[in-house]
Amino acid sequence: MFCKTCGSLLVPKSTPYGKWMSCSNGHSQPEIVQKAETITEKNTIKEKIKVGDDVNYLAVNDHVCAKCGHGKAEMLEIGSFYSDEDSLVKMKCGKCGHIERLEGKIT
Repeated sequence: MFCKTCGSLLVPKSTPYGKWMSCSNGHSQPEIVQKAETITEKNTIKEKIKVGDDVNYLAVNDHVCAKCGHGKAEMLEIGSFYSDEDSLVKMKCGKCGHIERLEGKIT
């Protein structure tokens, strides 16, 4: 960018109010918009998935609970801590919340 008055190259200048492009000869540059762009986010209301009326809405997998006999369960997968371990897969009942371990090393 160049100065509108003398044509010299504008250089960045740090001030207590921020960084601005200024002329080395001291000319002001009123035409240059030097405002910082601000990004505003809209306030969004996020709802948590709740278990209501004894129904877990995340329980979509077919699995019969050993405790109550409910036919749907939520699958929980826990990754390995070390490279030689298997991942751990558990099924959480959609009605009573009973958790059963399906796969992985048993210690």
